[in-house]
Amino acid sequence: MVKNFIIQHRLPDTVLSRFQYVIDFINAHPLKPTNLFFIVDNQLVDKDLFYGNSHGDFFNIPLDACFLDETKVLNHYHSTQFSYLQEHSCFAVSDKKIGGDQFIQNTQFGFDILNTLFFHISRYEEYYAPTSKNGPAGWLDEKQHFLIKNNLCPDPVVDQLLVAFFEIITDNEIKQRTTYAISHDVDILFRFKPSYKLFRSLAATVVQQRGWSQFWDSIGYYKKMMLQEVQDPYDYFDKLFRLEDQWVSKQIFMMAGGNTKYDNKYRIGNSDSKKIIQLAIERGYSIGLHPSYNAGFEASRFEEEQKTLTNISQQTIIANRQHWLRWSWEITPYLFEKNGIITDSTMGYSRHLGFRCGTGFPYQMYDFKGKKAFNWTENPMGFMESAAIHQAYQTGENLTELMRNFILKNKKNTHLMLNFHNSNFDPLLDTGRQLRHFYENELMDLCYS
Repeated sequence: MVKNFIIQHRLPDTVLSRFQYVIDFINAHPLKPTNLFFIVDNQLVDKDLFYGNSHGDFFNIPLDACFLDETKVLNHYHSTQFSYLQEHSCFAVSDKKIGGDQFIQNTQFGFDILNTLFFHISRYEEYYAPTSKNGPAGWLDEKQHFLIKNNLCPDPVVDQLLVAFFEIITDNEIKQRTTYAISHDVDILFRFKPSYKLFRSLAATVVQQRGWSQFWDSIGYYKKMMLQEVQDPYDYFDKLFRLEDQWVSKQIFMMAGGNTKYDNKYRIGNSDSKKIIQLAIERGYSIGLHPSYNAGFEASRFEEEQKTLTNISQQTIIANRQHWLRWSWEITPYLFEKNGIITDSTMGYSRHLGFRCGTGFPYQMYDFKGKKAFNWTENPMGFMESAAIHQAYQTGENLTELMRNFILKNKKNTHLMLNFHNSNFDPLLDTGRQLRHFYENELMDLCYS
């Protein structure tokens, strides 16, 4: 039997669209008990929760709608309104409670949960960030992110917050196994093919001062490749494309054009690209678009590349992940709306493992212009091996331990979109060798044991 959980509020009209968006997000959240449904109704006398500092024998959430209020644009680099997110230990989640008495006393919650949810899932701080704070990808520089600055990004804080909330109002424990999806961005096919790439690679080894041992190792490996004793260092596709059917989804994201130095590492119409696409389809993968560096900012280029990939793959291209995670809040999400993209999985970090949106689960992002949810669904990318490589380099952590610990830390009550690039499994590099061992021998046990 479904329990309608009645919410009443004292909110001005200026915040109602954002407030309803949060309630819709809660109702769609996979960890919500199936027999529970949240309804906003200010007409009924009876209520289960009041939003706005009213007291009684029902639950109460205090109102601090600084992010919900669309009449305000807060400069969070200076505004004290952001301090409440730090002052309340609302992210240090144990099995059932958050921050002890600061989270709940009797029936009174200690801070504005709904406001906090909107802050994270809408990417408020990114949308309103001044251009001067943006990184090369076009969005708020990672070092400026609230979750990264406060070392909270390894935790799905939104999922944890909702678990604690659901457990308190139902008095039932929520403990679900994490689900997993796997994906691959194909930025470059081969390291030494065609042959001129060998000389380019050797020159890079010298210029970047990687050492003469790697120089000679590359030559030796190339000789073995010419004798057909080994594959090109980046030709890892047979192992990369998983055969298992436990994954919630399996996707590869292919490039189909470009006009910068970051693009055109291969031609989508050549025989090698077609073989890779066919192998992926045979292994149960769907094909998604990995737009070129500028395509997420240029409508005609995005549309052209989507059409090209559709023709080559013979699949309807409805999935997307931005190359370099490039994103313009004024342009990119509206290209998805216009071109029939149904799922995107760009919302991840390039240099940290973690939950950029506070949740690992797919959900509809907020359209600040339209004051409603977008039609497409974001599937946040919590784990990318290149981000782990960057993080391990910066912190001095062992790469394998870093990846292993992150997955073990998030074995329950979330979803993980995993991403691996074929070009990072280079056996000539120590990181490539570590990744091969991890991917072939540990990943499935970590996720499904």
